[in-house]
Amino acid sequence: MLHDAARLLKADFERRARGYGLTLLQWRVLRQLAFSETGLRQTEIARRVESSPMTVSDVLDRLEGFGLVQREVDPDDSRAKRARITAKAEALLHEVKGIVAEAYDQALAGIDPAEREVLERCLQQIVANLETTDEDGKEDER
Repeated sequence: MLHDAARLLKADFERRARGYGLTLLQWRVLRQLAFSETGLRQTEIARRVESSPMTVSDVLDRLEGFGLVQREVDPDDSRAKRARITAKAEALLHEVKGIVAEAYDQALAGIDPAEREVLERCLQQIVANLETTDEDGKEDER
C-alpha cells in the first residue's frame, strides 16, 4: 500500500510539475540544495535523494543548463565541486511549492485532521524502524 501511494504521488507531482519542466528527482535535488547554505557535493546529494551519483550528475547537468544550479570548486577539496541553487531556482521552488501542497491536499482529502496526525506518527515510526536497520538487514547497534 505504501508503494502504491508513493508511486501515485510521484505520478501526480510529475503531471502537475510538467508545465515547469521539472521531474520529481530534479525537484528533490533542488530542495536539498535549498536547505544547504554552503552547497552540497554530488555524492551527498545522491545519498540524500537515494539515487546513484551518476544519475545525480546527469540531473545536475540538466539543472545547470536551465540556470537553476551552479557548481563551484569545493574550498575543502579542490578536486570536488559543490552545487548550489541560483536565484532563478529559488523563485521556481517558491512557485512549485504550491503544486506540492495541492498534491498532498488531494492525497489526504477525506482524512480528518486527527487521522492525519495518526498517519504522520505511523509513517514517522516506519521510517525510524527502517533507518535503524543496516544494509544487511540487521538492526544497528544505535
